[in-house]
Amino acid sequence: MCSLFGVPRDPSATLTPVARGAIGRIWRLDSGAERLAVKELFAEPDIPAIGWEVKFTSHLVAAGVRLPASLPAPDGRFVVPADGGWLRLYQWVDGAPVDLDGDDVPERLGALLGSLHANALPPSGEVDPWYETAPDPATWEPLVQRGREAQWGRHLAAALDRIAELSDLVTPMAPDSLVTCHRDLHPENVLVTADGVWVPLDWEDVGPADPDRELAKLLLDWLVDWPVAGDRVDGTVVDRTLAAYRGAGGTGRVTSEHTFGMAIAADLNFLHGQATKVLDPATTPEHRAHATAEVEESLGRLPTVALLK
Repeated sequence: MCSLFGVPRDPSATLTPVARGAIGRIWRLDSGAERLAVKELFAEPDIPAIGWEVKFTSHLVAAGVRLPASLPAPDGRFVVPADGGWLRLYQWVDGAPVDLDGDDVPERLGALLGSLHANALPPSGEVDPWYETAPDPATWEPLVQRGREAQWGRHLAAALDRIAELSDLVTPMAPDSLVTCHRDLHPENVLVTADGVWVPLDWEDVGPADPDRELAKLLLDWLVDWPVAGDRVDGTVVDRTLAAYRGAGGTGRVTSEHTFGMAIAADLNFLHGQATKVLDPATTPEHRAHATAEVEESLGRLPTVALLK
């Protein structure tokens, strides 16, 4: 790693795994006084999209948003192939997960997204169908049949009616509403530093989206105590979050249950993709175990239409 990215190598340098998600694993690189984050990507990345991500995050840093900047290799590349995979390097952020029960979460959360939307750049490229198209309804039943012997397959079968209802809320975004958005700002992608700053992580899903729909996704990801109990959410907490969001310059508005279309599309596409990965004979045992856990968690987080209303 030190050689690939031009980092001065200390004899006692270490590379420590710290986290993993569906698309990559994070390592901490310690070499002398340097502490950096390495991301190992599990699939070949979209290089032009990463170029736009780097431009957008650099713009946000200049606007005062604190985030882990991407660091290039000596030849200027932000993605370096190695050992059959792909690697990226970032500034390291020392921080802790957000305490979701903290008294100031609504204000801090609303201010964070509001600042991102207030400093958003115009969109680049087309909207990925992942965010505005639900999986083909005909493709769910084969997954259920192939997974029927597993617990997750039985749970998926029980959720098919809810999936169909939610899919009806997914519609394309209006082209004139789009700006560049994070698109994946869930609680695991935010750290709190020792001095209390909320730092958004994992910017590889950056792309065009409607601020209304990203705001709705944020409310669903952060303010619902999963699994949903009684189709209720604390309206006071929602109001506080929205007030802080608007106070920070956010322009989005949640006008109906259809505003949650981006959240639903992303969640259903993720669920479908992880279930497919579980059933793929080429999936390694490590990735199959991770995908199985993701399927179960995703099914436990499926909202009802009543909650969205």
